[in-house]
Amino acid sequence: MSDASIRRSGAECAAVSALAVLALGLAVRSAAAQGVVSTLDVGGATLRYGDSVSATAVTVSPTIRADWTRATLAASGTASQLGAGGWSMQGAVDASLFTLADGPLVGELAGRTGGSAHQDGTRTGQTLAVGRAHVMATRAGFWGGLGVGQSWDGTAWHAVRLAEAGAWAHVGVVTALAAVTPTAVQDTLRYTDAMLSLRFDLARTELGASAGLRSGRRLPALGGGARSWAGASATVWVAPSVGLVAAAGTYPVDLTQGFPGGRYATLSLRVGSRGAGRGAHAADRGAAERGHPSAPPSADRRILSFRVESGRGDRRTLRVHAPEANAVEVCGDFTAWQTAALARGDDGWWTVTLPISRGAHQLNVRVDGGPWVVPPGLDPLADEFGGTVGLFVVDTVDK
Repeated sequence: MSDASIRRSGAECAAVSALAVLALGLAVRSAAAQGVVSTLDVGGATLRYGDSVSATAVTVSPTIRADWTRATLAASGTASQLGAGGWSMQGAVDASLFTLADGPLVGELAGRTGGSAHQDGTRTGQTLAVGRAHVMATRAGFWGGLGVGQSWDGTAWHAVRLAEAGAWAHVGVVTALAAVTPTAVQDTLRYTDAMLSLRFDLARTELGASAGLRSGRRLPALGGGARSWAGASATVWVAPSVGLVAAAGTYPVDLTQGFPGGRYATLSLRVGSRGAGRGAHAADRGAAERGHPSAPPSADRRILSFRVESGRGDRRTLRVHAPEANAVEVCGDFTAWQTAALARGDDGWWTVTLPISRGAHQLNVRVDGGPWVVPPGLDPLADEFGGTVGLFVVDTVDK
């Protein structure tokens, strides 16, 4: 690395990351991404840094994520106007490229770059590359990985090395994820973070909770020396594209970039597609092939029939008759093009009950991890991404 590149300030990383949200939105359109989800949160926050400095802020946070068959690209940013007249900006870009599956094994090469800039002149930045190996199943999996990178704490660049090990599971409406990340900064600072998170996806509400614990010796406090943290969040969708988001908790010191630890409480209005924030980690999303399918119109002959049955409120039961199948999955606009697994019955019918509003909807089905297809009985429709989806209409009166 040249002297010029070493002296690049974290402000450059922050500026690049802040603009990346817009740039990514333009790029994925031209690249025909198979699934694009974006949100914009506008709200307020109260913060307490290092148990000594309190502040209030108005925040604007755009996010966008694009999914291809074996790749993801995401960008996020936050601009904060502090009540005392100050400001801060931060942002990050994440990308992952997956290998073809070899049975349950999937490889991943991931990268992350980001940074922050503040009115007082403080600037940070970080760039990381991580290789991961996943063992995937329909409802659970685990992964391990190694990573290297550089971080800028406002005064100098530091080498970062890390390892990862984690597992996830999806049961009903609950997704659980646990991970352990040993990290070394230069040759002097070593610590390990352990994290556990839970997510509950209900009909119109998404709940989240997380907790973490840090171990290590002679760790700098950097304002707030707590070695444990926890947080909770709730998103209530008052309309298909409008939600209210509340969150509160504590967060640890960022020892790679020099951020102090603290406490937070936020309340914001979210505009965008439901499901955009799900699955920050690739394993949490379940499988490398998730995303909007680009399927041929020809049906899988193992799918004999398809039905949509109405339930209470906006609940609908999707039924797929595939007696020879070992696994059946569905994704559609009502799942934000995230994969949903169906449960097998003794009669060869596979079912899943989901919130689906009245009106026209699009979906695809796949059997045993094969290609996404239009199920029999639905009209094939060419979508804006160049793929083919099945069109169905929910027009019955809710019970």
